[in-house]
Amino acid sequence: MEKQQRLPIDAHIIALDKTHNYLIKDEDKPFVETIRGIYFFDRNEITRCCELTPSYYLYHLYDEVVLTKLGNSLSEEDRDNLYQKYEFCGGEDIYVHCNTIDKIVKIAPKFGYHHYGNTGVSYDDTDYEEQIESLREHFCGNHYF
Repeated sequence: MEKQQRLPIDAHIIALDKTHNYLIKDEDKPFVETIRGIYFFDRNEITRCCELTPSYYLYHLYDEVVLTKLGNSLSEEDRDNLYQKYEFCGGEDIYVHCNTIDKIVKIAPKFGYHHYGNTGVSYDDTDYEEQIESLREHFCGNHYF
């Protein structure tokens, strides 16, 4: 059986509003504008999750608290406390319909979307999963937003 050729990874990074997933304490609400989940995905890799509509598999990188104007006026220590409270809760990889992501990509302002580009790494050198894990590590250490 002939090995299927894979396209190089076309890495994209996207920020999705995940505020609704958090129970923000009442005393913190005036300071927290939104909490964004930062994900990356391979635009050349789609999955059909038991349905006709294709999806991208989004790899969770980290969560990011966006502060309000009032939140930005807090002391560095108080801002850090908010980050510690809400940014380190973990996150899961998710599937999102391609058409949903593609719409976001078209209208997303610079702060919510970044096209990293084609990795150009040969699958003879390293397999897909190793490349994905390497990119995840790279993106976690090099924030794009």
